Amino acid sequence: MEIKVINQRKFQLLENHKIISELYYPKWWSNNAEFRYLGKQFEIKAKGFWQTNFIITENHREIGSIKLNWNQNSTIILKTKEHKELTYHLSQESMWHSKFVVKANESPVLKIHAKSNWKKLHPDLLLNIENDQKTNDYKLLIAISVYLINNRLKSAAAGASIAAVS
Repeated sequence: MEIKVINQRKFQLLENHKIISELYYPKWWSNNAEFRYLGKQFEIKAKGFWQTNFIITENHREIGSIKLNWNQNSTIILKTKEHKELTYHLSQESMWHSKFVVKANESPVLKIHAKSNWKKLHPDLLLNIENDQKTNDYKLLIAISVYLINNRLKSAAAGASIAAVS
């Protein structure tokens, strides 16, 4: 499985060179994102002025939430069909905004490396599924993680450009 970065607002999740999901931002000024997976429409929408809380919907039905803390680490809560809540934590592994890990119960599930590509204005995202259990479908979690990593990288770039101008 791989993540193809089209531009800073469009990402594709590929499996055996076939697009299985595509994450995109419908409006250029918005942090809200949409993606399709298994014929279902998913949305990630900011909740509140500070945009530290987000809701995740599937066909306009809330299926989860995201909470950011002060250092941009994220808690992802997804509701299962059995009405259980699965909690994941996305955090940065390196101080250079390049390596991220998603954990469930303190054990790594996914690792995503934002590898700089100087030919493009955006990084390539390399995916590694740590917990290789065939019973778990991590594609929804991967799309949400790509959304959060992209927002974090945009924030870091905006902060760096403001610091450079000052």
